[in-house]
Amino acid sequence: MTKLLVVRHGETMFNREKRFQGWLDIPLSDFGSAQARACAAYLARSPFIPVTRIYSSPLCRAQQTAKAISEALGAGLVTDERLREIDVGRIAGMTWEEVAGEYPQLMEEYRRNPTATRYPGGESVLDVWDRAKDLLMHIVETHRGETVVVVGHAIILKALICHILRLEAPNHRRLTLGNASLSVAEAGVERGGFSGRVTRLNDRHYLEHAGLDAYTAEVDAG
Repeated sequence: MTKLLVVRHGETMFNREKRFQGWLDIPLSDFGSAQARACAAYLARSPFIPVTRIYSSPLCRAQQTAKAISEALGAGLVTDERLREIDVGRIAGMTWEEVAGEYPQLMEEYRRNPTATRYPGGESVLDVWDRAKDLLMHIVETHRGETVVVVGHAIILKALICHILRLEAPNHRRLTLGNASLSVAEAGVERGGFSGRVTRLNDRHYLEHAGLDAYTAEVDAG
């Protein structure tokens, strides 16, 4: 089995303003940078070390979070394109209210089937689902018996967790992952599919202790 320390990036101003980010390269806010440092400091004194490798999305907000963790743990950082957030295409930078005004048909499709709805010029959750599966297979086959950190975004990380738990794609909407939260899982491959368990989900106690747990409501592409 492989132990995965799954970390969502720290807060950005778009998170605070409840705007879709998608592939926009939005940096951490000062608050989000402090969250990343608090997460890194906790991991450095946690029972989960040593860590073999840190995987990160190439987007700036994830890279900044991953680099804080890499420096604290002294572990190598690998950038993986499969960890990008869902591509929301032309609605990047918009709020839900703005999307509802400009793309009413998209909102109707989303209400009927949020998992299969494709954002204009972008991806659907099912697209993210496929690359999450591919990435998870790579990690568990490459790092058997090791511990790795995975730093990414709300939708891609929810997809990873659902694959580990053998949950169907629509179940990702039942999960909440706050900024700079930690989820801990163990995963392996069994009879061609994944097996595993999640022992922590959306843990933010280290943020609470540091006064950094101001909850930012998720939009579906943070």
